[in-house]
Formats: sequence, C-alpha cells, structure tokens
Amino acid sequence: MFSKKKSKTVVVVGGGVIGSMHAWLALAAGHKVIHLERDLAPQSASIRNFGLVWVSGRAAGAELALGLRARELWETIGLQAEIGFRANGSLTVAQNDAELEILREAVQMADASARGFELLSSTQVKWLEPVLNGNHLGALRCTTDAVVEPPMLLGGLRAAMLGNERYSWHPHYDVVKYKKTDSGHTVKSAAGVKVSGDLIAFVPGAAHHGFLSDYFEDAPIRKVRLQMGATVPLASELSHSVADGDSLRYYPAFKDLSLHTLPTQEGIAAERKMQLLLVQRLDGSCTIGDTHEYEEPFDHELSEAPYEHLSQVIANLFGTTAPKIERRWDGVYSQSTSTDIYFRKEIERGAVIITGGGGRGNSLAPAIAEETMQSWGI
Repeated sequence: MFSKKKSKTVVVVGGGVIGSMHAWLALAAGHKVIHLERDLAPQSASIRNFGLVWVSGRAAGAELALGLRARELWETIGLQAEIGFRANGSLTVAQNDAELEILREAVQMADASARGFELLSSTQVKWLEPVLNGNHLGALRCTTDAVVEPPMLLGGLRAAMLGNERYSWHPHYDVVKYKKTDSGHTVKSAAGVKVSGDLIAFVPGAAHHGFLSDYFEDAPIRKVRLQMGATVPLASELSHSVADGDSLRYYPAFKDLSLHTLPTQEGIAAERKMQLLLVQRLDGSCTIGDTHEYEEPFDHELSEAPYEHLSQVIANLFGTTAPKIERRWDGVYSQSTSTDIYFRKEIERGAVIITGGGGRGNSLAPAIAEETMQSWGI
C-alpha cells in the first residue's frame, strides 16, 4: 500500500469515461494527475452510448453494490461538473403477459427495495408518462436509475478538472512504450515524448492491440459492436429512461426469473440480440438502440433493419408514429467474459490495466475508479 500522506503523480492513459473517472478521483484525493489521450478528444464508446447510470440491470451481489456506489458518486460529481446528470429513473415496459409476470417477480426480489423497484399498472404508466400511450400492460419503475449527457460528459469533467493546477490534459498522445523504473513508471509517445509518474492506470477501452497487446493475451474479454441512433426532438417531455421487455433477456439482474416463459425473439431482433433502450436528451431528441454483435470482424456498414424494428417498438409504446431517426451510428466496447465484473490486471506494482466494463462501463465508471484508488491506498 502507498502512503496516504504524500501526494503522488498519477498518470492516466485513456480519456474515456472510466479513464476520466480515474483522473477525477485521483485529483480529488489531492494528487497530481497527468491525463493522456491518443485522439484530439475521445471518440469511442464513451460518447457513443446512452449515458445511462443503470442500477436496475445490475446482477445481485457485488455488481449491484458497485452499481449503487457508482450511482452515489455520479450524483456528487454531477453537482461539481456540467455533465447533464439527472436522477430520472427508468421504466421497463411489459407488452405481454409473460413480461408482466417477470416484472411481478422482479418487485419480489430480495434486493428490489435497494434498487428502487415498484410495479406500475398501464394506467399509472400513462399518467406518469403521457408519451407512453400505446399498447402495454404496465412497467417496472426503478427510482435509482439515472442518466448523464454523453456529448457533455467528458468535456464537462475535463473543464472542471482543468480548473485545478494539479491536472494536465494531453490529447494526441499515442503511447507506444511503457517501462517500469526504479523511480516509478514511464510511457513514451509515438512522437518520442516521455511522461513519468508514481502510479499509472491504462484504461484503453476496446483498444486491445498496440503496446498493451501482450497483456491481453488469453484475457477473458471480448469486443461487442452495437448500433444506435438519435431521433428528432419529441414535442413532449419523457421524464424517465425507457426499456422494453426484451431488455429483461440481457440484464443479469433478471437471470433467475422466469425468462424461459418469454416469447422467442424472431427476425432481426433475434439475429442482432436486440432490446429497446430510449433516453430523451436535453435537446428533446431521443437516443435509441440497441443491437449486440460478438463475432469479429465486425461489419463496417450500418444495417437499416434494426432501426425499422426499433421504430416499430417505439410506435407500439407511444401509440403513434415513431419519431423520425435523424442520425445513426455504431460503437464497440470491451466486455469481460468471466465472472469478474470488469477486467483488471496489475502489470507492475502501481501499474494497472482496466477495461472490459462492457455495457455497464458508464454505469459503474466512478466506482471502478474508486476501486483502483483503494488498491493503491491513495
């Protein structure tokens, strides 16, 4: 363990949400932070997501505990940085009897109260969210779920940190070499610029190649590709994040419930392992998705069929024509394939790689970073 009495120099390699949280917490603990990012600004999964802080889907036990701690940290950070944090909660909407029965089981789970679960009737849903005026039987409300704004998040965190003289931001720093020295840890960029510190966190996201590739050999992680989109602004406010019943298939919180009773997914929904997630942004538009692809190499093209499916699901829930999809994109994230919540590997004392957060990286980011700080004793 490192002494808490002496300020350290912490190098963070990676400007995505988990890397930025490492920088944030190290800085908050009184240390000097040198923050390195290969691009001019992060361009990967951290800005290509829903911005969800999704407690409702976390697996019971250690993952839920980490999710609840992250939720607490997110709220505190949201008071200190312009990141669009909102404690909006979520609605997982049932459209058939099997989904509704699983929601009834969910509110009886031992940790349902900790998650903030409550079952709403269709009438209650429509009263709470008039936009959801279509065909549904009720919804599982989760009051602990929240959201941040991906377009604001990383810039907002950096803007707040740059107000502290102990923080420095270095974009276009592409690390090509790492070395452990007697005095600490040193990395060198493609341009030959060296940076050193007492502690170093490599947070590469889905970049499993390059100078870190040897450390990823046989690692229990994989890449996952998904498609998402953004609609034109809605005329009305949607105050909760929304998920459809297909999301019950993919979130581990519900794995011990009666999923075998769900109707079999068909067509593009089955092929792309789809669920509807919908979050209204501050500008009134909605981020929608998503698909799941696990076999590399991934297709470089966006398929239109998933968007047609999502539009139909939205139309059913809204009881009217779905809003026009204005923008489409895809993203790739790194996911742990073991029982570990994410991938962590200490490569030298005081040097650690963190990735593999999968679809929970944004939700858990501050708590993952806190675990690094605790492992370092700072």
